[in-house]
Amino acid sequence: MEINDNVGVVLWIEGDEVTFRIYKDKRVHRGQLLKIIDQNIKFIIKVTDFKPETLLSPAEISRISFKIEKGESIDIMDEELRCYYTATGKIICQIDDYGYITGPTTIPKIFSNVKYITPKDLEEIRLETGDIKIGYLRSGHKATGSTISINGEKAFPHHVLVCSITGGGKTNFGKVLAWNIMKEKGKYSMLIIDTESEYFDGGDKEHLGLVHSIHSEKGLVYITPRVKFPCKIQYEFRFGSERITRNIQAYPLEIWWGTLQPEDFEQTGEYTPPQEALLWMMWRRHRENWLKYLIERDANLIYNELRGKIQKTTILVTKRKILKTIGEEIIFKSEECKTRLINEVLKAISEGKVILIDMPTSSESQEKLVTVLFARRIFKFYERCRKIFPKKWEKLPTTLIMVEEAHRYLSKQALYQGGVKRENIFAIISKRGRKYRVGVCCITQMPGELDEPLIRQQLTKIILPLPTKPDYQLLINYSPYLDDSGTEMKTLDKGEAIIISPPSGIKFAVPAKIFKYENVIIDELANEVYIREEQVEKE
Repeated sequence: MEINDNVGVVLWIEGDEVTFRIYKDKRVHRGQLLKIIDQNIKFIIKVTDFKPETLLSPAEISRISFKIEKGESIDIMDEELRCYYTATGKIICQIDDYGYITGPTTIPKIFSNVKYITPKDLEEIRLETGDIKIGYLRSGHKATGSTISINGEKAFPHHVLVCSITGGGKTNFGKVLAWNIMKEKGKYSMLIIDTESEYFDGGDKEHLGLVHSIHSEKGLVYITPRVKFPCKIQYEFRFGSERITRNIQAYPLEIWWGTLQPEDFEQTGEYTPPQEALLWMMWRRHRENWLKYLIERDANLIYNELRGKIQKTTILVTKRKILKTIGEEIIFKSEECKTRLINEVLKAISEGKVILIDMPTSSESQEKLVTVLFARRIFKFYERCRKIFPKKWEKLPTTLIMVEEAHRYLSKQALYQGGVKRENIFAIISKRGRKYRVGVCCITQMPGELDEPLIRQQLTKIILPLPTKPDYQLLINYSPYLDDSGTEMKTLDKGEAIIISPPSGIKFAVPAKIFKYENVIIDELANEVYIREEQVEKE
């Protein structure tokens, strides 16, 4: 980046939009941050679009273009004066000579110089004052050396929305976020449910997973069908000529029927009101044995027990749905399990760990049930602690629940049935989680499907490449600071993002390049090997 170098001159200002002429041989990029200094006030602007300007007549343009087509040489009189490019930019903030940053309350003068920003300018606009480092400031398609971070304590309880097409970088961002939380050693906790087995070891030879991080031994809890009892999984891999071993705490993914409650099934959105009424009736009569009774008893016996209050067809359909979810008792067990998994998850959450639930062979209905089950228990645990044990609650880490395919839980179709809104646990956390320091990280490739009020509640937004105009237009409509970002969204490549996080103090759309997780871990491993070698030399 060029330092203290003029890139253009202001031609016009209207509202907070600046039009400036780009100097010859200078280049600026859509989304780039620039500055204007006028009377001890520094204005930071973000480039939004470009436009060629010419004083040539239509006849002159036609004649010149015809000559170029024929391969003839052209000579335009006063070309630099009569043909140039302009850019438009939005003033995102102003900084006074004391370094105090505010929204734009005044404007620079016409013919003020537009300059490249310097590292000192970036420090002043505070893009890296948080503890969760997620990427670099981006200039066009290139990463600068300036880091962007968000404040986890402030951002997580106000929720995080991550949007992208398939292959746009959602999983990479999720791993970067989890790495940050493991690195913070107890300050935060996080729940991840992985149905593609991408988070633990990367899923293939080209990618790295959470287990490769040096922080995984103390910061990661792995729940998987691969183990049959609580243990330490020993994971070995090579880095260059070095053999590295990680010992990760692991638990079997097994959940006893007796720990499931009607509300867990109800909030998956797969049951009708009459079917839900049946679940509650069974619960009231049989408590922890309700599910076993409903599954194993004949429908006629249940019908007689309920004295015809529920139709036989409803009983039969409900049994089929539940059996489809329960499956072959790979995850959900009819007999009480040796591992009290819910208790272990809550313990790990309260200790500030990243809990990774790996369920690659599960069905969609099983994934929904497990996601709802743990999200409900975590929220209820935090809510109860704050109300009954406030001193204990104060010591709990701020927690974040990652919800993949969030549109399945937070779309209008999922939340509205028969014209009536029926809130599930994720809608509840979106509204009330802030009070208890419980946040959701909603990951979706279809933000256009989300219920609009919920988009407003996800204050931190990580916008990666999006597929369609309805998707990014909805984000623009229901988010501050994105009014002029539509064109930039169309040009994003894999791993590139637009970030806003008002709780973290990022009150404008920041162009970012998300860290590549593999690069982060390779640097970490190189440092680990270097320290090892130093210790060997000392010995």
